Amino acid sequence: MALVTRRARPILIVDDDPDILAAERQVLAEHGFRVREAHDGAEALRAMDEEPPAMIVLDVQMPGIDGPTFARQLRTRLRRVPLVIVTGVADPKREADRCNAEAFLRKPFDSEDLLRLVRRFSA
Repeated sequence: MALVTRRARPILIVDDDPDILAAERQVLAEHGFRVREAHDGAEALRAMDEEPPAMIVLDVQMPGIDGPTFARQLRTRLRRVPLVIVTGVADPKREADRCNAEAFLRKPFDSEDLLRLVRRFSA
């Protein structure tokens, strides 16, 4: 009799900067997380509809659908998915509050801080 294991839901990372996406993907994948990525808010919403994520790591300042707009749409679709924002603004706490996010990371971020938040909120 084969043992059936449940596939872990992915961590959805959203950023319009391909270098940041690559860095986040590498750190998370190296530590055993399944990662899905999106280059903007519209792509992230499609990805989220296809497969609900365990959590979302979101850049706030993106073209098209920005962080606060994405966060509002997220909460109407998936209320309980943890959201961590990544931002380079002077007051990241204010941005996290605007997005109703559980936490924030300042750009540039430390990979250990990213891992700590993902472990905390994706469980």
